[in-house]
Amino acid sequence: MRRSLLPLALIGLLALPMPGAQAAALTDDLQGLSKQQVEDSVEFAFGNALFFLFHEAGHMLVSEFNLPVLGREEDAVDTLSTLLLLEADGDVFDTALTDSVDGWTLSAEASEAAEEEQALWDVHALDRQRAFSMVCMMVGKDAEKFKESADNLEFPEERRKQCVGEYQKARDSWFGVLKPHQQADGQNNKFTITYKKPNNKELQDYADLTKTAKVLDILAELLSGLYKLDDGIKLTAAECGESNAYWSPSEREVTYCYELMQLHTQTVANYFRNGEKSSDDEAEEKTSETKPAPTRVFGTATARQ
Repeated sequence: MRRSLLPLALIGLLALPMPGAQAAALTDDLQGLSKQQVEDSVEFAFGNALFFLFHEAGHMLVSEFNLPVLGREEDAVDTLSTLLLLEADGDVFDTALTDSVDGWTLSAEASEAAEEEQALWDVHALDRQRAFSMVCMMVGKDAEKFKESADNLEFPEERRKQCVGEYQKARDSWFGVLKPHQQADGQNNKFTITYKKPNNKELQDYADLTKTAKVLDILAELLSGLYKLDDGIKLTAAECGESNAYWSPSEREVTYCYELMQLHTQTVANYFRNGEKSSDDEAEEKTSETKPAPTRVFGTATARQ
């Protein structure tokens, strides 16, 4: 039986009637989905929010401790954030990783469908490359637990074997440079956590989801006892005017944008709608001799496991 990892309070919020601006935003974005798909859409956005926040926390650790980075920092921090989530060793964090892999894959497929030019000059790797790099770390630690994510990407078996050594090397390297900064037992950092009220009324429902899910609190709780950070780092959720998340070294602030919660919710909701339509169209063309196609994460609009 599928077990939702959404906080109970978040599920409760979804069950409430949403008047005013919310009725024109979140309800419209989730229009036509089943109850299971609604929960899956919001859980997907929640998981991606955690990954983006841990990614920015990676930038924060590099900045605060002046850590050496060989190669592109974005690639290095993708690896660090994946390792931090893996070492957290909890269902919520494992689900955040698989949701993020799905997120990068969905983004890549959308770009390819639109025939967008690939930004080979960008500071980030291509979305599909980011998905494969994450999965390499994931199967490197636990090939069985994350087998489905690897299978969905058609990740070669031989490559999965190589990822075991790559994961161990990355883990030893990152946690080696972080070891001098480990927090003493019983000590905790003090973060300033703020969920700002958005000016755009259509973002209020996503602001509510972000606050109810306590994504900033989850990040603070995990980091507070890990590393010796100077107090006063700000963790902020706010309206930004773009779908983004970022770390500001000068302000010592991690910002998560409500637009990103909206984007991820809309993305998977649209996937469910388009997937169902495609499945119905394909069903009309099938004959009795046609074998059903294997189910893939982005192949049909089934409940995400």
